[in-house]
Amino acid sequence: MFEFCPIIEKMCPMCSKGSWNPHLNDYDDEERLFCGASTGFDTRVEALDMCWLDMKKSQQTKFTKEKRIEYQILRETGGFK
Repeated sequence: MFEFCPIIEKMCPMCSKGSWNPHLNDYDDEERLFCGASTGFDTRVEALDMCWLDMKKSQQTKFTKEKRIEYQILRETGGFK
């Protein structure tokens, strides 16, 4: 918690580091930033276009739906390792 968030370019209480890989559904050696405020299939900071807290509810819903569809396609096509 309280990591530097590249989206808002300052320390954020919702930003944290972890080695969880949502694409592999397992831990690996790469450390990633995650947004504790976001919900859905992909809570990585790099997946967000803007701060989750600055998004309107409709933008949050759209993001979550797009990520759900992206994950379904990756699973069906064998895009996950």
